[in-house]
Amino acid sequence: MSLDFKRRLRGLQERMAGLGLDLVVYGSCQNFQYLTGLLMDWRRGTDLGSGANNVFVPREGEPILTLAEASSEHASRTWIGDVRVLERGGSYGDLVRQVVSDLDLKGGRVGLGDHVWGSTTVEIARAVKGAEFRSAEALMDHLRMIKEPGEIARLRRVAELTDRVMEAVIPKIREGVTQRELELEVEFQGRRLGASDVSFPPTAGFVKSGSEASSTPFTYPRKRGLVAGTSIAFDIGFVMDGYCSDFGRSFYFGPAGVEVRKGYEALQQGVLETVDKMHDGSMRVCDLFPALERVLDRLGYGDYLRARLTTGNLGHQIGVEVHEPPWLSPAYDEPLRTNMVMALEPKVWHAGEYYLRVEDIVRVGPRKTEFLTKFDRELFQL
Repeated sequence: MSLDFKRRLRGLQERMAGLGLDLVVYGSCQNFQYLTGLLMDWRRGTDLGSGANNVFVPREGEPILTLAEASSEHASRTWIGDVRVLERGGSYGDLVRQVVSDLDLKGGRVGLGDHVWGSTTVEIARAVKGAEFRSAEALMDHLRMIKEPGEIARLRRVAELTDRVMEAVIPKIREGVTQRELELEVEFQGRRLGASDVSFPPTAGFVKSGSEASSTPFTYPRKRGLVAGTSIAFDIGFVMDGYCSDFGRSFYFGPAGVEVRKGYEALQQGVLETVDKMHDGSMRVCDLFPALERVLDRLGYGDYLRARLTTGNLGHQIGVEVHEPPWLSPAYDEPLRTNMVMALEPKVWHAGEYYLRVEDIVRVGPRKTEFLTKFDRELFQL
């Protein structure tokens, strides 16, 4: 399913007009991918790329994409018609000056996004008369917040992959395995099943029941193997087709006592009841955590909600980045809207006894919200 790049360009240019920006330049970053469709490696090793890989967007008209010669194979993979390749040994300053001249800017207010190299900024300053620089990092947040059908299809696929990874990892949870070994297994299985990357380093956190309480959950020694009476909290995510997943589940190795078992059931119930209330316009982003909190209070575990102890945050949006605004926190009061896609990630923590997490990717719909991650909710005791 295709992506609507013309919509993205129009939305960016409307925001530019409102802010009086004459030009926006993005280096190889999340907004570069979102606007050009190119899956260039901006997540890791940005210093190994080239400062010549940039997209220049005027307030009116079509963008111009510049690429280093080493990246020239990407020229045929973008919808942008005007692609200019910097030949080996060529002057990027000369190329920037030609781009700026051809864009025929009316003024000098320039927005810079992430990963624009300092040397590139200098060349833009030389080429744009009276250049005044502003940050352009957040200019497309309002567009990225509402996902297109093609984006939802990609998020659905990476969510399905993530479920399959968790299924493949479960048999590896056995006595003596370490947290590090499980984390490596998560990444291995993700890449084996088709992920291009992890969206963040995976976590498999152990908490032994009856251990000494501490101010942080995961004090279980990293080199010590798993023993009975231990909760395991997974936090995993992958990248596929340029889109991210973020997912969490907890398990208990060995016979689980009533408190920890009921705690996990309460956490799952909180997620299900909260999602059941979510649809277009049904509540604001800042209402999500209180809705879940009321369920946990009713079931007797509200005082163990980790976010209640700290931020009141229930998660975040997700897309080309694993963490996208708006965060599901008291700071955001916009209403839920159809095709928001978010990761809900509540945690229940009883220091020295257990740490439990449930995290799912969900898509807000006009009348109901659907789970994109569908891993077994009943599986807990191993």
